[in-house]
Amino acid sequence: MSEVQGQAAATTELVIAVVGAGPRGTSFLERLLAHLDHIPDPVPELRIVVLDPAAHGPGRVWDPDQSPLYLMNTPASYPTVAPAGETQQGLAPSEVSQSFAQWRRERSGETGDADYPTRADYGQYLADLHERTMGLLSARDGVTVESRRSQVIGLRQVGGSQHGGDDVVDQRYCLSCDDGTELTADAVVLALGHVPARLSDSAQHLADVAVDLGLHYSPPAIPTDVDVDAIPAGEAVLVRGMGLNFFDLMIQATAGRGGRFRHLPDNPPGRRLEYHPSGEEPHLIAGSRRGAPYRAKTTAAGFVPAGIRLVHFTEQAVEEAERRHDVLDFAAHLLPLIHRDVLRTYYRTLAAVSPELFPARPEAFLDEFDRLLEDPGVGEQVLAVQGQHLLHEHAPDVLWFDIRSLGRPFDDVVFDSADHHRDHMLAYLEDDAASSAAGAASPVKMAIGALHAARMELKALISDGRVSTASQVGDIEGWFESLVEGLASGPPLQRIEELAALTRAGVIDFLGPDPVYDVDRESRTFTAESPWVAAESFRARWLIEAMMPANRVQLSRSPLVAGLLKDGLARAKELVDVSGTARAGKGFDVTETPHRLIDAAGHPLDGVYVLGLQLSSVQWGTAIAAESGGDPRSGARTLADADAAAGSILQTVLGR
Repeated sequence: MSEVQGQAAATTELVIAVVGAGPRGTSFLERLLAHLDHIPDPVPELRIVVLDPAAHGPGRVWDPDQSPLYLMNTPASYPTVAPAGETQQGLAPSEVSQSFAQWRRERSGETGDADYPTRADYGQYLADLHERTMGLLSARDGVTVESRRSQVIGLRQVGGSQHGGDDVVDQRYCLSCDDGTELTADAVVLALGHVPARLSDSAQHLADVAVDLGLHYSPPAIPTDVDVDAIPAGEAVLVRGMGLNFFDLMIQATAGRGGRFRHLPDNPPGRRLEYHPSGEEPHLIAGSRRGAPYRAKTTAAGFVPAGIRLVHFTEQAVEEAERRHDVLDFAAHLLPLIHRDVLRTYYRTLAAVSPELFPARPEAFLDEFDRLLEDPGVGEQVLAVQGQHLLHEHAPDVLWFDIRSLGRPFDDVVFDSADHHRDHMLAYLEDDAASSAAGAASPVKMAIGALHAARMELKALISDGRVSTASQVGDIEGWFESLVEGLASGPPLQRIEELAALTRAGVIDFLGPDPVYDVDRESRTFTAESPWVAAESFRARWLIEAMMPANRVQLSRSPLVAGLLKDGLARAKELVDVSGTARAGKGFDVTETPHRLIDAAGHPLDGVYVLGLQLSSVQWGTAIAAESGGDPRSGARTLADADAAAGSILQTVLGR
């Protein structure tokens, strides 16, 4: 008798299948444990089966065995997969509720929570918390747990009966695995992370030509899946993308090959490192649309720098906008509030650190500027004009601060040679390093901090469905998301200083803004050039896409995700743009919290919950970890979602 047939007879046991055992799957298990702790015994028998081909707990991204050169993108104080600190006021803790920073202190006595630990270290935290959670679940009466290193490749409905209208009761699901086994479950939690995706047309063209010409093309992938060791020493390598994946490639291809960074303590930030090559490095030539890498994070304390206060983009102001306009439009109703907080933060910081720029009295300018910012009748264009008038009167040497220009630092700048462009890039990197090292004394980095704080609040508004889909498509996805990512989601300062040192050593070159990647069949090479740099095209036999696979369900090459769409058990969330045209969103269509999957006919699937990156059409920043001590509505939203799914499943159990 197959497992499916055997389980069909076992009506008293509730089977929960958790598909994905990385951070989100682990958070669900921890939340399930917390709920069970508050339910009096006895409960109906539970069987919990966790399925993931990667290590359970860390998953693929956080593999504890990966290179120690790979760093986290957040300080140790930030991430958690269980409620910690103030979050526990809204989400009851379990016996294992512990943040990464707490785990480090308990394990090694480490108290430097402002540092950027290795990803391997975070992976060990995830593995430990997952193991402890599974152990405590299995110790409960009536609960059995099982871990399977299998990939779920299919999901179908089995059983179920109609009961009035479209409602289906006693619905169960059969999961097919790549090892040929099947599992029937009453509830399924899809806690998927990054999955393979189809290439864009241009990328697919490069991949196809690479096969024809014997070139080496590396598609978008998580950093640990890129075979950096296969690149020959001295080989020219074109790199597309200068976000976080680029920095991982950079460090593994240099320090990972025996190169050394020497610290020069007497030099200013940006010039404090000197690189000594091993001779085994490839020659990296990097490009991106903005022409510059992500900016370094500030050294100011806190994930959002301490001292940042939003006084314009507040819940009260948002509620007032909703009363007047019903539906919030990002550009019309929210961006002006965010922009005012960015400007206020920038000029207050500037006045504090450089009062000499205000010949009369900084307070006089700040008072008048605050009155201008608080005037609801002043639109964005009028604000810019009148703000510049105030600066001319009070601080004639101070320029108007334009946050959007930071995202395209080389707009309309033409470089007459590759050397000219390289010198300009070095100056940019050194300036970015200096402003990051200045911490709370940097007006630019504190303004970016205000933008980042606003992003966290905006995430909650989007998750609550309070922002129009048209403005999500046109403005937030259209330009704001990439602006914030490039300014506030960059690497630690160390990486920018390393990049500057590698540039001075000639190990890394840059293409310039808006690069064009192509293939020259005659020379049998990839080519790349920027229209803003007067220089010969770079040629190489290697091209690496330094980015993650596209997080769009309709592009997914995951057999499970693609199969759900093909079989009609899921559909992409439909979004309507400003013209009224419907388009498929990035993620699955789901119900409100708890996020149950919605099928092609528009019916919620009873018992199938979505927690992973495939929530990207109803949430923003799904790849960001939960914030230790964060608000369950915003920074700790992933924990709140896991908690809601666990609670919903157990309500089903108790209702039987």
